[in-house]
Amino acid sequence: MRSCGAAELGRVAIILLLFLNCVKSQNSLQSQAKQLLSLLAPAPAVGEPWPSIPGPELKDRVCIVGAGASGTHMALSLKKRSYENVVVFEKSSRVGGKCYDINYRRTPNGQGALLLEANYFNEDSLVPILREYGLDDLVPVSSSHVWATNSASDPGSKLTPSQFVLGTLSKMTNSTSPKVNLGFYLQTVIRYIQLHKEMFGLYEGDLMQRPTPEVLHRIRGTLLDFLTRENLLGMIPIFQAIQTVPGYGQLDEIGTLYGLIWHNPRLVLTTALSAIKQEREPFATLSLKKGFENVWKTIVEKEKFDIRFQTDIVSIQRKESGVYLQTWQNFKAKTEFCDFLIWTPEVSQLLRSLDKPTKEEKRLLGSLTPEVYYAHLINVKGGVRHGPTTAYMANVLSKEDYAVTWTADTAGLLTPGIKTPEGLAKYNSDTDLRTLYALHAPSKQFTSEEFLKRKMRDHFIKGFNVSSVEFLNTVAWTYFPRWTPDELVEGRHWDVFEMQGQNRIWYAGVSASYEAVCSVISYNNRLLKEMVPRNSLKRTQPISHNQNGSSSAINVNDCRYSCSKSGGCKVRYVGPSRHGYTQGACGPSGACGGTPSECKQCNTVINC
Repeated sequence: MRSCGAAELGRVAIILLLFLNCVKSQNSLQSQAKQLLSLLAPAPAVGEPWPSIPGPELKDRVCIVGAGASGTHMALSLKKRSYENVVVFEKSSRVGGKCYDINYRRTPNGQGALLLEANYFNEDSLVPILREYGLDDLVPVSSSHVWATNSASDPGSKLTPSQFVLGTLSKMTNSTSPKVNLGFYLQTVIRYIQLHKEMFGLYEGDLMQRPTPEVLHRIRGTLLDFLTRENLLGMIPIFQAIQTVPGYGQLDEIGTLYGLIWHNPRLVLTTALSAIKQEREPFATLSLKKGFENVWKTIVEKEKFDIRFQTDIVSIQRKESGVYLQTWQNFKAKTEFCDFLIWTPEVSQLLRSLDKPTKEEKRLLGSLTPEVYYAHLINVKGGVRHGPTTAYMANVLSKEDYAVTWTADTAGLLTPGIKTPEGLAKYNSDTDLRTLYALHAPSKQFTSEEFLKRKMRDHFIKGFNVSSVEFLNTVAWTYFPRWTPDELVEGRHWDVFEMQGQNRIWYAGVSASYEAVCSVISYNNRLLKEMVPRNSLKRTQPISHNQNGSSSAINVNDCRYSCSKSGGCKVRYVGPSRHGYTQGACGPSGACGGTPSECKQCNTVINC
């Protein structure tokens, strides 16, 4: 593991000194913000280089399954690269996927994607596309306010974002001083960003390069395990707010790597600038005035993509000549031939329809486990308001299935002046009808709408004095497919990438990256950047299938073992299906991580 250089340590010391001398003027706030932004000084990416992967030929008929953000962006990207024979198959009657808005009362009320942050401004993300199509009408929004309990009448329940964060930190510092707690938080932020850069550098895109075995070992376990080991517990309230509230998992359950992917330096720096009231574009939280769905509808209408709506994929067969989709379109069975297939929906749907998946596809894709995330659009009358977006933290942290966790009044968010104290006070004093996007905590199984509606209605009427609740829409999203913490440190994100294109298929969308629009766009761009037309990329050994569909490309004799600098065991798989440079490490039990399961137990092969 590399250590921070003297110059970097000096920069950190200066930042801390500036803060601890306290903030007394606007000039000092601006100076402090400038010093925080210096943490993003360029640094080379750390990790193994991305491998080249087979992709479609220009003359190929490319089939994209799914017209959500990932599928529509991929169709746009291929068109820009002069691919002329691209067809998109969509099971619903609309584009956008989880970018789903219901236009009601002159407002695009979100039922999925709603907010943007700093990473959406990256060159490989959404905002450059918005600007290209004249869709960049961005509105800065405030952070979610907090109810600490499920009752508006409980003393101390009504918290501002800063009160929630500083109150949580005060239990760690044993101090009620805002200055002490904010200083503790910023100090933790600085150390977190430095550690993130030390392990991964500043890399292009949402997904970092494959980490070294030593880093994979360092980020083992859950996100809470990692924060505890690295003395970064000061990040907990922020991670609860932007990891757990949006359904990305409890800190003591979700694997560390997912937290590090999402909480990259740009996002964490945004929270720090917000803490000292120095948000500025792109380091801010924003919303789209016309909603996310409008983006993809506008692009589809302008580019005139060939989209086959209401298409069910019944089965997928891969042959030497290409990929054959057995579909159901317009009440008829129809076979579609594809030279190359790009799959963007959640991958359990792929495995249900794919004939003879390889052993690696079963191992890597079949182990991803999604949750179900329920969203409503509701009208509420009366009641106690607490900002246009509100988190119910008792429910967020309770781990209770289907608990009410968050609401957003999109019209309120977009109201001019809502971020001022006067605008917020006016909003909170209003008791007229408002329309809310309301979320339940994710769960591992589906349930009835009747049960969900009763839970939502009780929450508002009993706890927050609402006089009536009217349900306008309910949607169940299959959400955030994920690997376990132990599976993550095997390097499965990068194992999937090295499998891309090998059987004329790319696995795109949230399963291969992260459950966020910026992530799926970034991952598409990574696929396209590393792609070599399939007939140009010489494969050292074709992947064949035996009768039970397993791959014969992995050979246990291709496992190589050696000692790492730290005295542990390092595993290198040099077989053709891994392009020769997948590395792994030995876990506490002696099992190999980051290499095929065919590799032997580390401690039976080499003793370092």
